[in-house]
Amino acid sequence: MNTHIKSFNIYDFRGIKNLKLNDLKGINIITGDNNSGKTSVLEVINYLSGVDSLSNLAYSTTRGVNDYNQANTRFLPYERIQYLFPIDQKSPVIHYCFEMNKKIDVKIEKKKAYDILPQSEIRKLQGYTFDKIKEQITKYDDSFIENTEEIEISYLKFLLDDKLLKEEKITQYSRIKRAESKFYINTVYVTPFKHTTNEVYLTEVLNNPKYYQEMIEVLKEFDDNIMSINADTHNLTNKKRYMILSKNHNQAIPLELYGDGMKKAILLMSAVITAQNGILLLDEFETAIHTSAMIKVFSWILRACKKLNVQIFLTSHSEEAINKLLICCPELQNDIQLYTLYKRENQTKVRTLTCKEAIELHDDLGLELR
Repeated sequence: MNTHIKSFNIYDFRGIKNLKLNDLKGINIITGDNNSGKTSVLEVINYLSGVDSLSNLAYSTTRGVNDYNQANTRFLPYERIQYLFPIDQKSPVIHYCFEMNKKIDVKIEKKKAYDILPQSEIRKLQGYTFDKIKEQITKYDDSFIENTEEIEISYLKFLLDDKLLKEEKITQYSRIKRAESKFYINTVYVTPFKHTTNEVYLTEVLNNPKYYQEMIEVLKEFDDNIMSINADTHNLTNKKRYMILSKNHNQAIPLELYGDGMKKAILLMSAVITAQNGILLLDEFETAIHTSAMIKVFSWILRACKKLNVQIFLTSHSEEAINKLLICCPELQNDIQLYTLYKRENQTKVRTLTCKEAIELHDDLGLELR
């Protein structure tokens, strides 16, 4: 099984300090206590789709991780970026290094400043124009004085192998747009509750008859009478939605009306195909999948990853789920590595076990794997 990333070191990111993940395999399971840094590892790997992208920093991970937490929508993009930096550093920096064909070192340095701006300039930062309003007011009131406000500014420097790649200036009012960035590999990030948003990657599946039929067979674990999944356009919203045809019903039923297990399985399997020749990141992979269906779903996922040249990283709190993943594909056990994260003396430590070591230690000595 191909390994796109051979090693990944995170020196500074959120609460992680000096974490080294070596000897990465095609299938990498990451576990550990709460707040040990499991999700943060996936976040950093996801940046390989754009290491100097502000939109990647602000949206593709932090927002996604909190799909299920609607209160998080109150956080501004500027705030999301701030919280990626270690909060206790005097000169905050995000710093990580990864090895693919060669070693690449990425740093993002941040300096904070303050400035006083008139409301018209703040409106421009927000994408609005204040000029016409000011013109109308001053037409009738010569004494009009425009209000000012102190704003926070962050200056970011993106360095690649200690060479300046890009500089960015952002404020709490800045609108962050997608732009060209340094791309290394395609990544697909599936958060624990993404299935509740009814987002799936079925377009690729519907264009691939072989994997489509295989997926239907796996989904019979959730609905033994399922016949097909088709794309439809909603009459009122004109948006695409997916309809499931089953022998249980006289007409196709929208995917949204099915249970979380079915939706999560479809999301995960379609994500594998979308991640072809790239990296798939599954946070808390077992969420919503009943243990009775786990072997069938994840044996398909792991085998499909091997066929499609996908390196996969999975996090979990569940020892039962990890055990099932270790044994579901005996022929792939040489491709599986288990990493357990620990916080020790302000450092992030890791215990690394091969699949066979993990199974033996658990079965013979009762070692807790999570």
